[in-house]
Amino acid sequence: MEDKSIFIIEQAIKLFAKKGFSATSVQEIANECGISKGAFYLHFKSKDALLLDIFYHYSRQIQVKTDEIQAKDLNPREKFIKNLSVTFKEIIEHREFIIMQIREQAIPFNDDIEKFLQHMRFNSYHFYKKNLMDIYGKDIKECVWEITLLLQGVFKTYIDLIIIENVKFDIENLCEGMLKRVDFLVEGFNRSNDQPVITEKIMSEIIPRDYYSQQLDQIVEGLQERQTSSPKDIKDTIAVILEELKSSEPRLAVIKGMLTNLEEEHDFQQVVGQIRSFFQI
Repeated sequence: MEDKSIFIIEQAIKLFAKKGFSATSVQEIANECGISKGAFYLHFKSKDALLLDIFYHYSRQIQVKTDEIQAKDLNPREKFIKNLSVTFKEIIEHREFIIMQIREQAIPFNDDIEKFLQHMRFNSYHFYKKNLMDIYGKDIKECVWEITLLLQGVFKTYIDLIIIENVKFDIENLCEGMLKRVDFLVEGFNRSNDQPVITEKIMSEIIPRDYYSQQLDQIVEGLQERQTSSPKDIKDTIAVILEELKSSEPRLAVIKGMLTNLEEEHDFQQVVGQIRSFFQI
């Protein structure tokens, strides 16, 4: 994303946190940024579009930090603790903005935002599941979904204390403690041979089997629509990405490298975010 768009996002976040989403006008955002209202619309089609770009921008920031953690020489447990810590800290940093959303239920559920939030929720399920499998292995194969949802419930409880009650936690200790609770859950399942309530079958009903193929189809369609009107270098980049997306075994390193060529192009911000979110890269 270009620097000017990021600047507008950062100023808008401050205004939304202070005044609320509904009460903040496009003109006020433009004034705060020292630009004209017309210039605002060169970067964002509407205030709702700006809000969606805010979500993509900050999900991308978390993903960048997650990538850095994954590249480190750490064991799966250490990586997951650090990933949890990153998420907590990002939420704390934007606490006032989140409070604003809770207070006025500011998120306008148009199709784009609803799809984004659904995709992020489903990705979160799989992210937790993958990390737990990396840590505990086959010992939790049968109960991994139940532990995943229980851990996310614990996470949300702490988030409520942070956001609503403004409780100050030592985040590193908090994340280590959360995973220790998971140790107890794993031990309990293994010792009692208890059967999980939340099973693969239940989760397959929540996350449709064709959900990810539908998401991929939408990404491909979005890239193809933009390809025809793009400069040659962008067309070439899109062509490489499309080739990988249509492959039975897409090379994530190639996709990730090509996305860096599109990130500075504002019109591609959302589709880049969708691809990174889809592949968690």
